[in-house]
This record gives sequence, C-alpha cells and structure tokens, in this order.
Amino acid sequence: MKTKHSRSEFLELLEPIKDQLYRYAHRATWQVDDTADAIQEAVMTAWKSFSRYQPGTNFRAWIFQILVFTIYRFNKQSVRHRSVALDDIGDDFQVTMDQEESWSYLLDHPDKLRELLDDRLVAALEQLGQDERQCILLRLLEDFSYKEIANMMNIPLGTAMSHVYRARKKLRQTLASLNMENRRAKEKAS
Repeated sequence: MKTKHSRSEFLELLEPIKDQLYRYAHRATWQVDDTADAIQEAVMTAWKSFSRYQPGTNFRAWIFQILVFTIYRFNKQSVRHRSVALDDIGDDFQVTMDQEESWSYLLDHPDKLRELLDDRLVAALEQLGQDERQCILLRLLEDFSYKEIANMMNIPLGTAMSHVYRARKKLRQTLASLNMENRRAKEKAS
C-alpha cells in the first residue's frame, strides 16, 4: 500500500513533465480522442508500479516507457485506414537543393511547421511504422537519447537509431515538399 509520502513524491516527480507527457501522447496516438485516456492509463500504471521505481534514476524515462507501451497498445487497437499519395521527389538536383533550403527554413522557423500540419503530413506520419513513429517522436520531440529510447522500447540501440534515421528521412522529404508547395502557392497568390 502506498503511503502519503510516496503519493506526494510521485506527484512531485510527475508535475514538471506532465505537459511533455501530454504533448508526446497527443502526437503519438492515432486517434486524438485516445490521448487523454492513454495518459490517464499510463499515469495510473506508473502510480501502481511506483513502488518499483528506483529513486535517483530517471523518472522521466521511466514514465515515458510506460506511456510508450500504453500508446502502442492504444494504437494497435485503433482501426485506421491510411493512404496517401506522395509525389515522387526523384533525384533532380534542383529539387534536392530546394528541399535542403526549405528544410533549413523550417528548422529556423518551427512555428511555420504548424502551417504544414494538414492531412498530407498527418498521413505521412501515419505511414511510418509504429516503431519508427514512436522512436522519432521520443527523439525529436522529447529529446531522449538513443540509449533511453532503446531501453524504453526494449529494442537494440542500433535498431532505435535505424528507426529514427528512416523516419527522419521520410518526414524530412515530406515536410520539405509541403513547404515548397506552400511557398509556390503563396507566390502564385501574390
């Protein structure tokens, strides 16, 4: 049975990262309606398992591991039909240079990314495999190390790195293409 002290300790550890948990869950769940349920279930699981948490270790990584598995289960239960028609980017040098410029722009202006969050981007995220998607979100959005991701997902370190690399490459091409399309549309409108 948990003591009042362990409850306050749990809440004290949870409080500074609750927004990070929500942000990750919001992006990682396939059904947005599942976000709150996934967080609630993960936090309750963490609370029930808190006696096994080793004080002094990385609480954030520990609870994120629980959240990752919870979301994985929610997504597996989710029935989604995903399809997207992505343009074939090809090996054209100019297109590659435009994509690099566009990608750099997005890195310098992350607020512009929100403008690109349309059905095509959501579809591109959904096209990623479950493990690729989880790894890229944990790495890029939550800033976990590859080692922490590998431990959370119970996969080899090289596999975690490979998932992030492949997901990053796929999303980078899609984001750069979407940004180029938006720029062209704005130029035509001017």
